[in-house]
Amino acid sequence: MRNKKVITLMLVFVMSLTIILSGCGNKGSKSTGKTEEINTTVDDDGKINGLMYKEGLPIVDPEEEYSFSIFTDGNKTTDEFYLMPVLEEQTGVNVDVQLFPYEVAKEKYSLSLNSGDYADCIGGWIMSATDILRFGVEMGTFIPLEGYFEKFAPNIQKVLELEGVREIMTAPDGHIYSVPYVLAAPKVDFNPYINTRWLENLGLEVPTTTEELRDVLRAFKENDANGNGDPNDEIPFSFDPVNKKLGYYAGWFGMPVNDYGFTMVDGELTFGANSDAYKNMIKYMRDLYGEGLLDPEMFTIDQAQWKAKGSTDIYGVAMMYGSGDIMPFEAGEMPDWVPLPVLSSEFTDKPLWFRDSYGTTVLKNQVVITDNAKDPEVIVRWWDNMFELENSIQTNGGPLNKVVFKDGDNYYTDNSKLTEEEKDTYSWVNLYPQSLPRYIPTDFEFVEKNPIFKEKENVDKMYEPNLVSHTIPPYWATAEESSRLSDLQTVISDYIKEKTAQWIAGQANVDEDWDNYIKQLEKLNLNEYIEMRLNALNKNK
Repeated sequence: MRNKKVITLMLVFVMSLTIILSGCGNKGSKSTGKTEEINTTVDDDGKINGLMYKEGLPIVDPEEEYSFSIFTDGNKTTDEFYLMPVLEEQTGVNVDVQLFPYEVAKEKYSLSLNSGDYADCIGGWIMSATDILRFGVEMGTFIPLEGYFEKFAPNIQKVLELEGVREIMTAPDGHIYSVPYVLAAPKVDFNPYINTRWLENLGLEVPTTTEELRDVLRAFKENDANGNGDPNDEIPFSFDPVNKKLGYYAGWFGMPVNDYGFTMVDGELTFGANSDAYKNMIKYMRDLYGEGLLDPEMFTIDQAQWKAKGSTDIYGVAMMYGSGDIMPFEAGEMPDWVPLPVLSSEFTDKPLWFRDSYGTTVLKNQVVITDNAKDPEVIVRWWDNMFELENSIQTNGGPLNKVVFKDGDNYYTDNSKLTEEEKDTYSWVNLYPQSLPRYIPTDFEFVEKNPIFKEKENVDKMYEPNLVSHTIPPYWATAEESSRLSDLQTVISDYIKEKTAQWIAGQANVDEDWDNYIKQLEKLNLNEYIEMRLNALNKNK
């Protein structure tokens, strides 16, 4: 049977219509001369290459016992996942998942690529954009996929056509080397929240300006705002120690920046940690710190300690991802916190906040197909089937008709009838290798009888008028460029962080130090850093 199929495959290959792929027609693509031939001719058995059905399921006949391998990282101790046998039954394709802890996977990944003994697919968090350039564009170890997507993967093709996705996925040579992984993401990652019970206890309104916030913080400090009988345990303003995002607050004074000092102005990447807005933010925070209005442990406490303190209701304003970080709330409940508005100041009545996304995050390194794969078209079709809605939602919600149920056009989850053993079997980590792509549309959500309050959606809606118009785009950098960029980024961002902490904590005077700070940034090769970032971005244009 197999021999007949091989002969058929060879005949079909000779007679087939070949498609020349060079990334033509893709926006932003460049001519490279690289070509691939893809057979799309269906033989008398209804298959391509005597193996794969062009459409529908299964992808191959189950009696073929066809398989391919995926090397990836994960935190499980086994490589068993609920969804893999389900997908095998659908597709006729067995997947050999080779799962290792991240550090082990990272080491094995490099060794295997250098030895040539690597899997058909490599995925997870172990790859970088630089790896795509090295092993895809330069060495051909990772194969171009856009032609296979076009011919065999309608679901992936639709994802590529979402706003901005194809541009992000396309390497500088015009090819796409990985399966797109598009995730819903909040537009605002971190922002300050204010404790509404404290406001109500003191009869105060939510502040709208920096000076009104100062007055509210003073009231929090001077009164028993949490109502526990102790007027001295309140900390007016605190910060998630890992994500203080102090640069975002420079938007209250005209220009927010990220932790590396960058922002977008009129659609252009701009360095702003040397701006007047940044300096004015520091002076404002310094004054709050000097009055005892900021958490005195903001530069020393660790995250676990911070959360533990926050759970005791001693913070009035806190910079965090969501208020559940310190004060969890149940489905059907409203949190005791609301987003602090983007505040205007004496320096601007059009304050801004940093935009982290447009509502989605596009991961461009999450899985590649290597030149060891004998039948890339089969693997591409397997990934395309993974992108079917009911397959993808099972990776998050749980098995269909066991945890996830369909009601008309809607889906809901219910694990109330599961045993404890089943709950473990169908737990999130045991469903699917969670570092690998799947696609759940951003407007999809499980219907819940008692829905939890969507705090991040509330923040996005409230902050949208004040968000920077563009996100900082991802970029491509060669191994040499990436190493140099990493060195510069570490030195410069560490210096900014160090000086900012000194100034806010009153250990140095920002007015006296500012000119030397600017000169030191120049000595640390700030101009080279900015030029390299701009050049890396321009590779996509």
